[in-house]
Amino acid sequence: MNKSSDYKSVTMVSILLLLVTFTAIGQVKLESPYSRFGLGDINHGYNVYQSSLGGASYGIIDPYRISSINPASYAKIDTGSFVFNAAFDGAFMESRTTNESTTSNYFNMNYFNVAFPITGWWRTSMGLLPYSTVGYDLNSYTQVDSIGDVRLGYIGDGGITEVYWGNAFNIFKGLSVGVNTSFLFGGVNLAQESELLDISLAFKYRVKSTTDLRAFHFDFGIQYDTKFGKNEDYFLGLGFVYSPEQSLLGKGSSIGITYTGGGEGFEYVKDTIFLVDNGSGSIVIPLKIGGGFSIGKTDKWMFAFDVTFDEYSRFKILNGEKEFSNSLRYNVGGQYYVGSYALNFGANYNNSYLTLNETDINEFGISLGLGFPLKSTKTMISYIDLAVEAGRRGTTDKNLIEQDFIKVKLGINIRNTWFRRPKYL
Repeated sequence: MNKSSDYKSVTMVSILLLLVTFTAIGQVKLESPYSRFGLGDINHGYNVYQSSLGGASYGIIDPYRISSINPASYAKIDTGSFVFNAAFDGAFMESRTTNESTTSNYFNMNYFNVAFPITGWWRTSMGLLPYSTVGYDLNSYTQVDSIGDVRLGYIGDGGITEVYWGNAFNIFKGLSVGVNTSFLFGGVNLAQESELLDISLAFKYRVKSTTDLRAFHFDFGIQYDTKFGKNEDYFLGLGFVYSPEQSLLGKGSSIGITYTGGGEGFEYVKDTIFLVDNGSGSIVIPLKIGGGFSIGKTDKWMFAFDVTFDEYSRFKILNGEKEFSNSLRYNVGGQYYVGSYALNFGANYNNSYLTLNETDINEFGISLGLGFPLKSTKTMISYIDLAVEAGRRGTTDKNLIEQDFIKVKLGINIRNTWFRRPKYL
C-alpha cells in the first residue's frame, strides 16, 4: 500500500471514529406524543435516496448507496469498491389538538454505514442507525377541590440504537441473499409528574419507568435483477425481506421521587418514595414481511413500489403493553434524469399499528429529492442526496393529536476503489 492509500485509510478511519462518537452523544430529539407507546417511533431504515422515493427500496439496485433495509442489496457493491454512506436529518413539526397547537424541530445525525467485498461472491456491511426514538413533553392542568390548580406532566425520552453487521451472497447472476445481525441497545424513559401550583412550599412528585434493551436481532432479504431490451438498457429489480417474530430480553425499573426546582434550573431531590426493580422479561418484536420491485431505463427513469406487513398484534413489552394492530405500509416512488441530476419523487401511506380512542393513528407523506455526483477521480466517486418529505400523522378527532411535519435529509455517499490492484505497463 502506498502513502496515498495509507492517508486515505487513516482519514476514513478518523471520520468513522468521529461519527461513532457524534452519534453516541447525539441521540435524535423529537416532539411526538405517539412515541409514548411501545419502544417509541420506529425507524424504518430508509437511506436518504430511498426517502426521496417515498421509502420504496426493496427492489432497487444501487452500487453507490447502502440499503440496510434489504441486506441482499449489499451484493450489488462492485468487486473492488469500498462504499461509505452517512446522513443527517431534521424535522419541523406542528402538533395540534382542537384547542391549541405547538411547534418543535430537531436536527441530528441519522446513520452511517460502510460496505465492501470479502470475495467475488460475498459482500459485507456494517453500520449504526436509530431503531426507535422517544421524545415528548406534555402538560395538562386541572382543579382539585381544597387543593387548587394542579399541573400534570408527561415526559418521555431515550430510544433504541441499532448496530448491525450484514452479509450478502451472490447465488447466481442477478440473484442474491443476505442477512443482518443486529445488536439493539438503549432505554426508553417514561415519566409522570404532578405539581401543586397554588401551594408554593409543596414538593413536586415524579414517577419514572425505564425499559432497557440489550439483545441481538436478525432479518433476511432476497434480491433479483435483470436487464432487457435491445441494448439491455432497461432493468427490473425484485426484492423481498423477512424478519421473524423474535423474543428479546429486556429489563424494567421504576422510581418515585419528590423534588423541587426542575425546568431549566437546578433540581433538588427531597425523598425517594420507592425504587422497584421490575426484573427481566420478554420484548416481542413482531414478524415483518415486505416485497417490492423497481423498473426503468438506465440513467433515464425509474419506477418503484413496496408493500410491508408488520404483525404488531403480537407485540409485547415486558409485563404487558397496550394492544396494537397489524400494520400495512405502502411506498411508491419515481425517478427522472436531467443530465447527471436525478430528480426523485414519492409518496407513502402507513396504516399504523396504533389505535387510540377507537381511532387509527395513520400517517401519509409525499417526498421530493435530488441526487447528483460531485467531482470524481479515477479511484473515487461521490454522490450527494437531498430529500424533503411533508406529511401528516394522527387526527384531532376524539381528543387526539394531529401532527404536520416537514423532514429534511442530507446524504453523503462515497465509493472508493481500494481493492483493485494497480496495473503496470
